[in-house]
Amino acid sequence: MSNPVTQIVLGVDGGGTKTVAVILDGERRVRGRAQGGSTNWNIVGPEAAHANLQAVVDQALAGAGCTAEEVQAACLCAAGVDRPGDRARMESWLRALLPAAVVRVENDAVAALASGAGGATYGVVLISGTGMIVYGFDRAGRRARAGGWGALLGDEGSGYALGMEVLKAVCWAADGRGPETALTPALLTHLGLDEAERLIDWAYRDYAWARFARLAPLAITCAEAGDPVAQGILERGAESLAIAVGVVVQRLGLAEEAFPLVLAGGVLRPGPFCELVKMKLAARAPRAAFIHPPVEPAVGAAYLALGSISGK
Repeated sequence: MSNPVTQIVLGVDGGGTKTVAVILDGERRVRGRAQGGSTNWNIVGPEAAHANLQAVVDQALAGAGCTAEEVQAACLCAAGVDRPGDRARMESWLRALLPAAVVRVENDAVAALASGAGGATYGVVLISGTGMIVYGFDRAGRRARAGGWGALLGDEGSGYALGMEVLKAVCWAADGRGPETALTPALLTHLGLDEAERLIDWAYRDYAWARFARLAPLAITCAEAGDPVAQGILERGAESLAIAVGVVVQRLGLAEEAFPLVLAGGVLRPGPFCELVKMKLAARAPRAAFIHPPVEPAVGAAYLALGSISGK
């Protein structure tokens, strides 16, 4: 085991829109940080993903004032690396960049769990941002997951799903197929449109999931103001997230255990929707300790890297 003062590790959170890399020392102090483009090759392609990873690692190293050869361990956490071939590709990229490092590649949910649990991987993380996923580990290291299918196949309770429900509720109200709702003026004002029919142009102009996810806060605002349609959207979303957590909790045998339940992602920031989700979770995980991560996921990834050389 090396001296904590001289330990240097890298953590990378590779997302669909951005990648964050941090350099930590053995005392968990951030020595360098950089942010760059996406490392998800399904979105930007392998060449761009590789180039973005190299750029963000180089920038983090420069900020920390250290060389690639000084990095003793690295952990990259990214969406879509559960398949062996994808994991192997990322590992090979990291090894080429950091020849002396112990390398680890994990799903991005593992970094979120570690960021809330201080580097530990026992427990469950629920992420709801643009998409959603539930991921967890029992004390023996056995893992389980639910969700994470993407917008086309699921992701109920995500920002994208909530935003789409807002759009559909307004369309139904415009047709007379659904009740009038405060979501209509809220949405039209938010988008700068003068009538619901303009939503067709807005929606089909750009299919980026994040555009639709940015509409989710409208459901929260209107629900707080007493709009029953918006309240129904939040109820369904919270129930969907709770069901996904319950599945993972049952698979891992944690239903009667006290365990950390990390709540991550922009949709689950402290507020009324998060409180509704917690209420729904109480029956499925009565002894869970809810945690909002005090550090960003890239730091959680660095904690995992540090654990691979410190044994903690």
